[in-house]
Amino acid sequence: MTRRILVTGATGTVGGAVIDLLAGASGLKEIQPLGAARSEDSAERLRKRGLMPVHFDYDSPDTLRPALKGVDALFLATGYSVDMLVHSKRLLDAAKAEGVRHIVHLGALAEEDTPHAHFAWHQMVERVIEAMGFSYTHLRPNFFIDTVWAGFRQRPDRVVHFVGDRKVSWISSDDMAAVAVEALLHPERHAGATYPLAVEALSFGEIAEVLSEITETPVAYRPRPASDLLPITLKQGMEQTYAASLSEGVTAIEAGRMPISGAVYDTVQTVTGRQPIGWRAFAEKRKGELTSAATASAR
Repeated sequence: MTRRILVTGATGTVGGAVIDLLAGASGLKEIQPLGAARSEDSAERLRKRGLMPVHFDYDSPDTLRPALKGVDALFLATGYSVDMLVHSKRLLDAAKAEGVRHIVHLGALAEEDTPHAHFAWHQMVERVIEAMGFSYTHLRPNFFIDTVWAGFRQRPDRVVHFVGDRKVSWISSDDMAAVAVEALLHPERHAGATYPLAVEALSFGEIAEVLSEITETPVAYRPRPASDLLPITLKQGMEQTYAASLSEGVTAIEAGRMPISGAVYDTVQTVTGRQPIGWRAFAEKRKGELTSAATASAR
């Protein structure tokens, strides 16, 4: 019997890594990964990677149940805005109606009594998943290596952030995806689990040192005060409520009021059986991207 697994965010960083791993697992024949696609452009990008898209739009509720028809398990990732609450509720209602059994939700790492809205929203989604009676696995990643690397690719002489000299803990999209896929393929092993995802703690100064060694070029850490973050994210187009909460959280980390921000866990190795990917291994694997990016920008 074929098991259909729908991946939201399939053209994004984490969702893309999830569906690529599932596609590799589909050599087992009984797995059919589906990529949620809001537009024809997104659908075509998935087809070019040999993946099967399904039309899906959080803002068009009529698209949700058709996308979920016959789906056994769902990877749930939402955008960075307060709309994540209504988007998740719509999708979970549709999933319940279509008989989806297992939900793997991509949340965020925070204390259970977090005062910061964007963390609390993820925890509220977790509670709704549980209350609706789904089998579930909650993923709680901390800082994404990929996000900082994307900025570094554009300016490979520096890293910039807003947490001062605080050590924070890191996870790559590949490790997030590996844990997610394990839970999607084997829900009986991971049902009811909440997995914190953070494999090493480094300050940005230490990250700059690692990148200097890997690239054999000086890389500087240029800290900015946390108070600078909100106007920057608003200028970049981030939704205001989410941006304000993000800024509050980063300010708390900068001030040392969020100890969990530096916590490290053995979840990746325990769940997947392989060594996790730290900053050094990540940069070694992808340093060729820096040459490609420099060549592209020179054109």
